[in-house]
Amino acid sequence: MTTLLGTVAMVTGAGTGVGAAVAHRLDALGALVAALDVEGTGAEVTAGALHRAMAVKADPADPAQLEAAIKSVHAHYGRLDVVVTTSSRPCQPANAAELSDHDWHTPLADILDTAFYALRAVLHTPATRVLAVIPVCAHNPARAAASAGAQALSSGTDRLTAVVTRCPADLAATAAAVARLAGATP
Repeated sequence: MTTLLGTVAMVTGAGTGVGAAVAHRLDALGALVAALDVEGTGAEVTAGALHRAMAVKADPADPAQLEAAIKSVHAHYGRLDVVVTTSSRPCQPANAAELSDHDWHTPLADILDTAFYALRAVLHTPATRVLAVIPVCAHNPARAAASAGAQALSSGTDRLTAVVTRCPADLAATAAAVARLAGATP
């Protein structure tokens, strides 16, 4: 596989799961990685395990925090080539009758809002793309709706690409797919 040497990538949800797997894969291919997580400790642990990384504590579902994080990464590295959004929360099976308002809105913020806010934040930087890891979770209507919305959002622009995964995601396969879309070739 060709390397991503010199590519600058920011990965949301990088403290655990898919986000951590993606951060490690991009780092192994030579990318400069900004590991972002709402939990600062998670971001620091992931960044500390990488070769060329920085930790960023921010809530990617908060537009002001995500935009500030993107500006921080751009200032630190001099550019930002790709923002990878991942869901940092595990999927819990549920049916519509059992979902509280909080349980409905949390996946929307985690998946759909984060993809939209990342896209909006990078539109003024022509070279930056967003790769949104979209978990398809048929067993949770809130996550299913968020995933469908993020996929629809990606169909309207060439700056946002959906990386559709099953739930639970195969970490290695998802990280490899993101790496290919970030520019690595087999």
